[in-house]
Amino acid sequence: LSFVQRPEDIKEIREIIADKVPDGEFKPSIMAKIEKPSCFEGDNLKNLVELCDGIMVARGDLGVECPPEDVPILQKTIIDECRVQGKPVVV
Repeated sequence: LSFVQRPEDIKEIREIIADKVPDGEFKPSIMAKIEKPSCFEGDNLKNLVELCDGIMVARGDLGVECPPEDVPILQKTIIDECRVQGKPVVV
């Protein structure tokens, strides 16, 4: 899911999937693409990782949205949170 900015985005897509996919049927996994600085406000990152099945780090997009020198630190922050919660992360 691209352009995820807040946990509510993930909750909304989960609700859409629940409404469209019958009980007992395969439900797709949700991987959030982290590319906006708003993902790092407050507990947003922790909650996003908790709600998703996996995270993708969008280094290029983060470099456009944030100062490029911050990207390695933000990437490490994302990876560390995914490890703490046992979620896969794609860099």
